Amino acid sequence: MRDIPEVTFDTIKRMEDMSYFIHALIFDDLLIVAQKETACYIWKTAEGLVIFDGIWPDERVYREIQSAINEVGWENEEISKFVISHGHIDHVGCGKWLVDNHNTKTYLSKADDKLRLSTLSEEGRSDCWKEFSIDCYMNDGECIDCGDKTINIIATPGHTAGCMSFIFPVYENGERHMACLFGGATAPWGDEEGKMIQRESILKFMKIVAKANCDVALTNHTTFDIGLERILYSQSRLSYMPNIYILGEEGVQKFCNVFLAIMQ
Repeated sequence: MRDIPEVTFDTIKRMEDMSYFIHALIFDDLLIVAQKETACYIWKTAEGLVIFDGIWPDERVYREIQSAINEVGWENEEISKFVISHGHIDHVGCGKWLVDNHNTKTYLSKADDKLRLSTLSEEGRSDCWKEFSIDCYMNDGECIDCGDKTINIIATPGHTAGCMSFIFPVYENGERHMACLFGGATAPWGDEEGKMIQRESILKFMKIVAKANCDVALTNHTTFDIGLERILYSQSRLSYMPNIYILGEEGVQKFCNVFLAIMQ
């Protein structure tokens, strides 16, 4: 049994592989869609569906998200908000199609919008992840009102200068739980100052989620939580079986410690 997840060059390359997708309804109001390495979440609220992160800039991602929404019976819900943890290509992803097809309101930090727009183009990669504007710049300590629910925003720089993390409620058989999503898993490679900033952000995040009594931990990269296996379990889970995403408050703290461990 390994103590920490393994992140290699092959891990990063798999983020571009759109040959495999998987999804599951993991709470009454929360759907996960993932490819081999990267995940997004669709959260049902009174003001419509909120999508956290957008995987890769490929129309197949958008179609998979739409298919998953339809499969769980949310096809009549408006996709009202697209909330992006940070400005890397594998999280801004399918925002173009969300904006073009649904007029979805977009959220990102100002620093990471600059990062997104200034990232150099690469041969063979679409630049469509830059082809829409950000409606709202997120700031530390702010909230996003979603009608019956609220997203609490936590600035967690390090992975990127403007990386944001989130706390929001989810429901399991009508019972309320508090979920936390850490926005940027790894420190910037070869950047000692960035590594120190990342460590401070993780400790800050852990303190805030403890105060919020978070008992659910989410991640936008399946490497860090054996995510594909957890989704497979959720697809076939029977009603008497536990929800694998509910870790308890102590379990959430242990989960967050993984982000510290991979920096050693």
